[in-house]
Amino acid sequence: MFRRTKVCSGVLVALGGALSLGSMPVFGQQQPQTLERVEVTGSSVRRVEAEGALPVLVLDKAAIERTGATSVVDLLQRLPTTQGSTRETASVGGGSFGFSGISIHNIGENRTLVLLNGHRLAQFGGQDITGFGAGVDLNSIPVNAIERVEILTDGASALYGSDAIAGVVNFITKRDTTEGDVTVGISHPQHGGAQEKRFSLSKGFGSLEKDGFNVFATYGHDERKALKASERDFASTGRVFFSKDGKNYRYQQFSQQPIPANVIDDNGLLINPYLKTTGACAPNSFRVTDADGDYCGFDFVSTLEIYPVRERDSFTASANAKLGDHTLFADVLWSKTKQISRIAPVPGPISIDAGTPLHDKYLVPLGVLQDTLALYRIADLGPRENKDTSEFWDLALGSRGSFMNWDYNATYTHSESDVKGNISGYPGALAIGKLRASGALDPFVLPGQQSPEGNAALAAANYKGYFDGGTSKLDTLAVRGSRELMKMEGGPLLLGTGANVNKEKFQSKPSPFAQGILADPVLGTPCDPVNAPETCDQRFGDASAKPPYSASRTSWGVFGELVIPVMKELEFGTAVRYDHYSDFGSTTNGKATFRWNPQKNVLVRGSIGTGFHAPTVPQVNSAQQSFGVTGDTYACTPDLQTVATSLGAECRPGVTQYDVVSGGNKDLKPEKSKQATFGIRFEPTAEYSLGADFWWVGIKDAFGALAQAEAFAHPLQYPGAWATATDVGTGKTYVAFNQANQNLGKSYSSGIDFDLSGRWRTSIGQVNSQILATYMLREDQQQSIGGEYFSAIADNGQLGTVTFRWQGRWTTALVMEQWTHTLGFNYKSGYRDQLQTVDVLDSAGNVTGTEDIRLKIKDYYTFDWQTQWRPRKDIVLSIGILNLFDKDPPFSLASGGGNQGQQFGYDDRYYDPRGRTYYGNASYKF
Repeated sequence: MFRRTKVCSGVLVALGGALSLGSMPVFGQQQPQTLERVEVTGSSVRRVEAEGALPVLVLDKAAIERTGATSVVDLLQRLPTTQGSTRETASVGGGSFGFSGISIHNIGENRTLVLLNGHRLAQFGGQDITGFGAGVDLNSIPVNAIERVEILTDGASALYGSDAIAGVVNFITKRDTTEGDVTVGISHPQHGGAQEKRFSLSKGFGSLEKDGFNVFATYGHDERKALKASERDFASTGRVFFSKDGKNYRYQQFSQQPIPANVIDDNGLLINPYLKTTGACAPNSFRVTDADGDYCGFDFVSTLEIYPVRERDSFTASANAKLGDHTLFADVLWSKTKQISRIAPVPGPISIDAGTPLHDKYLVPLGVLQDTLALYRIADLGPRENKDTSEFWDLALGSRGSFMNWDYNATYTHSESDVKGNISGYPGALAIGKLRASGALDPFVLPGQQSPEGNAALAAANYKGYFDGGTSKLDTLAVRGSRELMKMEGGPLLLGTGANVNKEKFQSKPSPFAQGILADPVLGTPCDPVNAPETCDQRFGDASAKPPYSASRTSWGVFGELVIPVMKELEFGTAVRYDHYSDFGSTTNGKATFRWNPQKNVLVRGSIGTGFHAPTVPQVNSAQQSFGVTGDTYACTPDLQTVATSLGAECRPGVTQYDVVSGGNKDLKPEKSKQATFGIRFEPTAEYSLGADFWWVGIKDAFGALAQAEAFAHPLQYPGAWATATDVGTGKTYVAFNQANQNLGKSYSSGIDFDLSGRWRTSIGQVNSQILATYMLREDQQQSIGGEYFSAIADNGQLGTVTFRWQGRWTTALVMEQWTHTLGFNYKSGYRDQLQTVDVLDSAGNVTGTEDIRLKIKDYYTFDWQTQWRPRKDIVLSIGILNLFDKDPPFSLASGGGNQGQQFGYDDRYYDPRGRTYYGNASYKF
């Protein structure tokens, strides 16, 4: 048993029963074929056995096509083993620059190592100072260039570095082929936007074996339109009505900054002059009566584009030349991703002084006699728009082959991620204050009712252009080799060894506007931040004073690995790695593995190892700075008022977002981890295979930041979580959340990855069926050293994220001569939703009180269908439907947690809002 065809074996070397989607053995084949010596993720040793000690999932090209995924992002984020990954939708009000990452088992994107053809890549140039985005942006890797993907779900590989705590994802690109391919495709949701179109072209020249050389290149382009909240009933408004346990409820997700503006009256309550005079709130707003007053709430949810605009271009090329026993190679990848996300017009407070024309006209008749604040939204500027561009380069030069009985690979790589964020719809706070003082801006009229002078003044104050970004670079020189040392009873004793040197650089590039060093952001007029800081403008409603910085790190490492076949049925492996960091000293980590075949059709395997993960360069070196606003809105509780008073600051009025500050921490300790796996595989016949791999990860000194929801729920328990921020426009000093980088304590995660596959012949064709599933046993995290442990398994609670207890995918394909029909089933288990305070309604719809509730999010499942037709060997036509039964995401009251954007009514981190989506692809090979 455990035999593979030559093709499959070349993929599964040393993988210990890895499951290759779409690379099944030939049905009924009994004779083993010659196995190729290949190196696959998880070991530095080139070997021929079809099974090894580590759990690796392999997706080949055919399997990728059958998923219906149109990008690497879509492909990986639907796998059961991946959780906690950032999606593109996080940019909708989240400031993610369009980053999309990969996290294995929800252990973290910054702990999941992403490789291209076995070498490291530069981290995302738009990563922030808290460690978010400190991974590889999956948008930079074109799916049309990928031959296969190998996912090692065991961490701390001795080959790639001890920081791969969660695991390794290795993308293998096409090479050594003369095939040409032209593919076009479209995707179209049944309702609304998010339509896609795509095109790719690839061609190879020369045979490495026959001609001594091969050159292969591919180009790809894809575009996607926006999807508006108004095009989905479940996401179209922040005012929702629902029932639970026989009771009727209402929840209102809104902003206290509408247009026309709310104001604070002399009693400290919110009122709305437009509501007072007309008896109704303006469009996109609804009346709110609560402890803060009787006013209008702005339904910002209704104005969102919940799926951003995207355009991507990519080019890859691979050149290989034979020179005796050596192959010289050069690989290059270039990609560029443009993304546009739009949210509601910018809100912010405006001072309205007593005795001014605006005060006398609108507020004195309502009994407001004191100086006050207008909580306003500048709708006449249009939506806030972020245009983010991420450009990625990767170059690899090297040689591989055989030398003096060694199989070797020597490579130099340079990769670079450059991110630029342009904005519009954001004026300066001082500029808006001057407009109000001049009388040119009236915050108490409807959109479109400003005077011509007011509209001209707003247009002149609207900043459009580059705001922020950064560049991340990585240079690596690596050499590794393997050889047989001696013959043993179970086979050859194998040695792998190697060394590498890495140079990592990061540069933060905020614009002068983002730095807060301009008196007039639109004209670019500088100010004097030292002698006259009051003349320096910052972004209205979302202050930013971000100093630029650059930092670098050098590291080097050496490793050795032994594979010891003590007998035919039993093999041990051991590895040790030494790494030295220029800023965090040295670390030595080890790994031990075993694989045991007690019977021909049974495999038992396991591993244990340690890991070491240094903080990112920004987490250590960035200066203290403003860091936007909280993802959710919060009220000023008595405890928060106590904190504000102790800092000489005020609470924000009403229920609103609070300023966030953050910065680097040179006292951060590296994370240290321990990992272990134990797996069993059983093949009762050549047609059926099943397996289960238990995994466990423990991390000490886990770094991160305190969850916002936890800090605001218990302000007095976290005295270090608070700072102050001064509003540039009003001059008031408010309490702010200090999202500082720190070592939070310990975390523990464990679970089981299952797989089951079978194949059988029928009268109409062969059926291949496969189940992949992950069950989470434990996930406990501390929010402070020595503090209480919290878990996100089936619970969107204190940590602000969800880890699904179960995730699974079941795929069944009917393979006929010219046709392949594939049905996919996707599953996520339920969980407890975020705690929210909701209004209780009587049978007539009147509010009778409030209640704190947590919804139970039900299990969620969808079906996908694809039909592939090959009328000729050079033509492939595919049509399919994602979310076949058009199932809406489950209703959720969650807002502002984790990497969530501003979407509401469903949780965009875990569910796709596109609904039933039709797609088609046509390929011509030449």
